[in-house]
Amino acid sequence: MSVLGSVSFGWLHAHGGFLFDEGFFFDPRRRLEQERRMQAFVAQRFPDLPIYSIEAHLVQVEGRRRPVALVGGLQPNLILGAAVGARFIIAPDKDPDISPEPLAGLTDVGPLWNIDWPDTWPVSLLLGQVHEMRQTLGPDVAVIPPFFWDTTGRATTHGIITTAQKLIGERVFLEMADNPGFVRELFAWIVDAYVKLIQLFADAAGITVTGLHTGECSGCMMGPDQFAEFALPCLNNLADRVGPLRLHSCGNSNHLLDVFREVRNVAILNLGSGTSVAAVRDRFGPIRIDIMPQTHLLTAGSPQDMDAWVRQCVADNGDARLQFEYHLDLNQPEQNCLQIHRTLEEMGIHSPRLQVY
Repeated sequence: MSVLGSVSFGWLHAHGGFLFDEGFFFDPRRRLEQERRMQAFVAQRFPDLPIYSIEAHLVQVEGRRRPVALVGGLQPNLILGAAVGARFIIAPDKDPDISPEPLAGLTDVGPLWNIDWPDTWPVSLLLGQVHEMRQTLGPDVAVIPPFFWDTTGRATTHGIITTAQKLIGERVFLEMADNPGFVRELFAWIVDAYVKLIQLFADAAGITVTGLHTGECSGCMMGPDQFAEFALPCLNNLADRVGPLRLHSCGNSNHLLDVFREVRNVAILNLGSGTSVAAVRDRFGPIRIDIMPQTHLLTAGSPQDMDAWVRQCVADNGDARLQFEYHLDLNQPEQNCLQIHRTLEEMGIHSPRLQVY
């Protein structure tokens, strides 16, 4: 068992004065320099604890043991959304976003299949930056393209439901009932777009794809039958075309665990919001679980509440692989997060800090 902590852009801005403007996201050399300063700042603030300046729940720290130059470094659905017409919304004190629902009026998915990805902005811009950085940086720095976050080769996408909600809004849930044929074609296009973009950037950076994290953040709002009908085929398609899945679900997903068992090639479950470790063990056996605390424990709970939650998870887990993960955001009491480390240490579970770049 282990623990991995990270800090948000909002926290870094408030406590360290770091800026997350357009230059941070679209100038890889500036980002490389700022990433080094942010890691040093976090290491000084939390000495000896495995807390880092890394994208929440997406980075494998063993893949950041050498310097990396992140090109883009944007969440996957933002890149896809910008490629179909959204504007980037970038504020210096928080995570970036895109203008909402760039495909709000979409009724015909057909033309989307004809997008020439290498010649479509911002893909074209980011591809050019990958090539330029690989030619000019020394061999000691790994160039990491969009859809990747470290040197392990694990790609990342948002889930299909989550991406569709970003592109057409909450209308997607109504269309599942009113126009399922349209939804299935839209979902199939999203899967195909992600697979093509992953391979495009992997080839540009000389990366061998080893697996896929897919964040189905919106999936917990669906019932098991609807998830099985619409999301499950997409997840299996991704697993077949990309590789072993790390399946993420933000919200309480106890009602979806039986459907998750039908997803092919799942290597890791990344779960939160009260999803039961005992229930996962009952259905999946010794699969690796990356577990996140409920939001109320991070924001309104007490260290005592967090201590009780950690001990319950450990008791429910048995001897299988379990990693506690959290993302410290602005105005969340730090002591609630730090209690995870204290409790595990008291239980004889040690997670040393690594040198991360």
